[in-house]
Amino acid sequence: MKINVKNNSENRLLIRYCHVCLGINESYRELTKCDKCQKSFLPLHYFTKIHDQTTKYDDLFCESNELNEEDLVKGIFVLW
Repeated sequence: MKINVKNNSENRLLIRYCHVCLGINESYRELTKCDKCQKSFLPLHYFTKIHDQTTKYDDLFCESNELNEEDLVKGIFVLW
């Protein structure tokens, strides 16, 4: 498992379950790919974010401290 080096006390750990390889990924930012099988992931609330054409694709992924429990897909994400 790969954990980003950036670790502030205000950042919460985002844990994501890969539904393809069943791997567990941990990060302080939304992941773009699974660390184990390299499956690409979409950012949370992708369809509401893409209507703003001025943002870059990489900017659609949030930091873990910007997310709430209501934003997560139950069974796939956990904020710790």
